[in-house]
Amino acid sequence: MRLTRSAARLRARGVGHATFVLAALLAVVAVAGSACDQAVATPTQRYTAVPIGPTPWASGTTGQYGLHIDPGLFGKLPHQVGAQPIVEDAESESVAMDNADLARTFDGYAAGSIGELGDDNWLKLMVAHFRPENQNTDVLSAWIDQYAAGACSQANAVSSSTQETINGFIVDVATCGGGPVVYTVLLDDQVVLSMFDFGPKQLGRQLIEAIY
Repeated sequence: MRLTRSAARLRARGVGHATFVLAALLAVVAVAGSACDQAVATPTQRYTAVPIGPTPWASGTTGQYGLHIDPGLFGKLPHQVGAQPIVEDAESESVAMDNADLARTFDGYAAGSIGELGDDNWLKLMVAHFRPENQNTDVLSAWIDQYAAGACSQANAVSSSTQETINGFIVDVATCGGGPVVYTVLLDDQVVLSMFDFGPKQLGRQLIEAIY
């Protein structure tokens, strides 16, 4: 069930430091120059269930604050976008795993990418499951704003934001002053997908359009 967006953006407990968290994660990705349940065998009505491939966290692993790295969350995404595969970003996951602020917001988390920074088109993404106590519109709204601010801190800040309906989903879209676009969408089962997208192919939009 999708949550209705609250009109006001409230800074909820557990996401107050997300701007700094996201900036740190994206900085790790830039330096590297790359990159709640396990995926089931049968797709649901809206989701693919194609395994993303070999993962460093084959059975998942849990950080010191309780955030579980769960590659099974990729089962909610298409296997590839624009003829390019989604690749698990283990380095970003390693940073996120031991971050107390993310652990207070989510109990499951996975990060991935398509292409690399410096390519004509690239996409950085994270998919995460909200902790039971955080499954409300206030936390979702705060996360949307904080993720956009953290991502666009690498690209001249947020210049505009709006909501669109893409493939039946309500999607929050923010444009960074430097050009990249940020997408956040709440999927079913209290799983949120947030993406940092660059390039004319609009890989983030294509990904949302490919979810079924």
